[in-house]
Amino acid sequence: MSSQSAFDHYPFSDDGSHYQKLPAEDNAEHFQDHAGLFLWGTAGEFDLFFGATLYHVGGRKWGFESGAFNQSFLLITPNSKSGREMGNNTFIANRMDPMRRFDFKETIHEDRVTWQAGNRVMTFSAPTWEVRGEHFGIDLDIKFTADGAPAPYHGDWAGFVERKVGGNEVICKGEGSCTYNGKTYTIENGFGVRERTCLGRNFDVPSLLGIGQGYLWSWTFAPAIKIFYFEQGGSGHHAGRVFLNDGKIDFSSEQTHSEVLEVWTDPLTHEQRATRMRITMKSDQGELEYEIHTWRRMIFGFHLLEAYTTHTGKAGRASGRFTYPDGRVIVIDDEIAYMEHGFPTPNIAA
Repeated sequence: MSSQSAFDHYPFSDDGSHYQKLPAEDNAEHFQDHAGLFLWGTAGEFDLFFGATLYHVGGRKWGFESGAFNQSFLLITPNSKSGREMGNNTFIANRMDPMRRFDFKETIHEDRVTWQAGNRVMTFSAPTWEVRGEHFGIDLDIKFTADGAPAPYHGDWAGFVERKVGGNEVICKGEGSCTYNGKTYTIENGFGVRERTCLGRNFDVPSLLGIGQGYLWSWTFAPAIKIFYFEQGGSGHHAGRVFLNDGKIDFSSEQTHSEVLEVWTDPLTHEQRATRMRITMKSDQGELEYEIHTWRRMIFGFHLLEAYTTHTGKAGRASGRFTYPDGRVIVIDDEIAYMEHGFPTPNIAA
């Protein structure tokens, strides 16, 4: 199935707002309706990770009725085989808090939906998505084209009202540029993920993370394979999803295992977290074994009434192999990889 035909029955309006489908009393407590476009790629001797998320949020837990946040980030990672040690590198990433919010504007066109917050504009016209404009000193011009069908994320839109959570994500080919401090970085061989999610009452980010060790997830990108790994800290729950040119495979917690190989204590957050991991996924549809090694990081967070969250994204490379049941092998040879972990801190007096 082509990427185009995969969206034949995906109305572009599905990427529009969903929060208004929930009861008003629910939205008065919490809603988070957001879209994200994340782009990884290479530019000469550097790997780049940049992108944007636009959050339309509101309710008591945010401390205001309705508004919008822009998330912006730029992480530049040397990709030479030497100097691959995590350190206190510079990065550009912002926090989301009530002091820095924008008015939210949505426009429904005949063939697309646009969202705007400040100078940042997102255009949804599945199977393509775009983001343009400046925020936090980062000026983006990005275009994504679907490289497969949308995969449900927190459940599909059909059951959203009943569950009060829903969305999907799409693996994409990404292209575009990011300008910061007068310098423009243009992606070569871009890989993208388009995320679209709405979180209703009781699905605020701190509640989802739980008061514990938080979460860890990662992406690995190669032309023939894309890998997602997820770990819910403290629960022992793991899961994996492999996107192949001939389909995707989901791996359950029992089929997914990880081992931390190296850790690092961040001098900014004073937390000790994995920077190098070995991950395996095995089922009757195939076996995957690979290692992720990261050596640059960024930090961002959310600030809500009852808690704030701290998130660290780490970039590097991964190597390993995926083996089909018939013995065919896809080699993962020093490919672009990303790990992210986050945890909440409660505001006791809230």
